[in-house]
Amino acid sequence: MISLPSLALTTATLSGVVNAKWPGNTLSTVARYIQGIDTIPQFELLMKSDGADVPLDLALSLIAVTANADLSVSKLIRRFDDLAASIQCATPQQLMNSLFGSGKFTGNTVEYDDPANSLIDQVFDRRLGIPITLGVLAMEIGSRVGVPIAGIGMPGHFLCATVPGHDDSITYFDPFHGPQPLTATECQNLYKRLTSLDNWCDEFLMPTSSRQVVVRILNNLKAIYLRRNDVANIRWVMRLRTVIPELTAEEKRQFARLVRSSN
Repeated sequence: MISLPSLALTTATLSGVVNAKWPGNTLSTVARYIQGIDTIPQFELLMKSDGADVPLDLALSLIAVTANADLSVSKLIRRFDDLAASIQCATPQQLMNSLFGSGKFTGNTVEYDDPANSLIDQVFDRRLGIPITLGVLAMEIGSRVGVPIAGIGMPGHFLCATVPGHDDSITYFDPFHGPQPLTATECQNLYKRLTSLDNWCDEFLMPTSSRQVVVRILNNLKAIYLRRNDVANIRWVMRLRTVIPELTAEEKRQFARLVRSSN
């Protein structure tokens, strides 16, 4: 979770907030985050350290503003804050019950491949998403209300899980299908049902890093826009991907081919 400072703060106070929230970043750098400009350079700054975790609320907000320049990064992040302030929960199950199910956020089973499902502003507006964006909601709201939730990068279907406590027990959740808890065996059955594969590995239920979550969301958007031959949207997605160190080399080659073929 990351909380943006109010624009009414004095420079001195804001500098203190910057040092606390974004260690090593300058006031002018964070001011650009707040103003919602230069999203690709700012995304590059956010992702520049290969392997480092990133704040998901900020990363997804930057992706959304890159897609739609009429949006504001700070306003999007405040939507996470406002949602967290609107619910009361003390346990992971209460959190899931507050966020997901009928009349709340749910999976888009009708238009799963709609790119809006991967753009956080649209997820907020429509209360529809895919497993990974709904999972991000659970993780970010959970962090704000003191109920930590981990992302589980199960192939083909992102899940969430409780963070082990003193008894090391873990409960899994599939926000796309509702707030109900799942056991590890039920997750395995879900995987087999969705993929028709018999290659289950217990590592599929290992927690994934926030960095991997961002890459996976951009993978989804790239694949959708490629299938639609939507060159304009492929361009901005690939521009974001070119500034992620572990993707840079191959993505730059692909982006160069895209530019040559579309000019």
